[in-house]
Amino acid sequence: MPTADTHELSVVDVADLTPLMRRVTLAGESLASFACVPGQDVVLHLTDETGGGVRRRYTVRELDNAGRRLSLDFVLHGHGPGARWAERVEIGAALQVFGPRGKVAMSPAGWQLYLGDESALPAIAEMAAALPPSSSGVAVIEVNDANERQPVPGPLDVRWAFRDGVPAGAARLLEESLGAVSIPDADRHAFVFGESRVVRRLRDELRARGLGASELTAKGYWNVGRAMRE
Repeated sequence: MPTADTHELSVVDVADLTPLMRRVTLAGESLASFACVPGQDVVLHLTDETGGGVRRRYTVRELDNAGRRLSLDFVLHGHGPGARWAERVEIGAALQVFGPRGKVAMSPAGWQLYLGDESALPAIAEMAAALPPSSSGVAVIEVNDANERQPVPGPLDVRWAFRDGVPAGAARLLEESLGAVSIPDADRHAFVFGESRVVRRLRDELRARGLGASELTAKGYWNVGRAMRE
């Protein structure tokens, strides 16, 4: 894995991708040598409502070493320091970032499955884009509604599940969608990201369907009732 370091960056662009997803692009000279693999994240040093320092992790969405820029996507329906910062951030704002970090690794399997909610979209999109054209598989992504869909590059069959107002973490759309996915018997790997309880249920279902520990990567990004960390 690439070596983590602390970077002093500034905001150079803010763009709304969907009604609930905002992309913030950061720039700094140290990004010329920043190296990460798809699915890794960085730690943002932020301030909470009391003025205290807090840390939040976000997956690297786009990296441009030559342009010395990296982009992070923020889900705006949250109430934690990360969502509040993204809602109010302005061009020129300074931010200290530590990374890259995280142990998520790409799989060489010929068939791959990705399951996650909108908090997992940056990781799924970056990992899918890095797959070779010879790969195949399925990505099932749960979002609030059809307006939250985004382009996901790569060779996967992308399927969307819409909550239509049901709170994130409360729906069982991913579990229901998994039942419609045909999983091959070999040369396969499944990635599950999102709300921790949902991730555990999906992991258990995949194990029940025969996937071994080496064929499954599961990571909880957030918990219902707690501020989202990614």
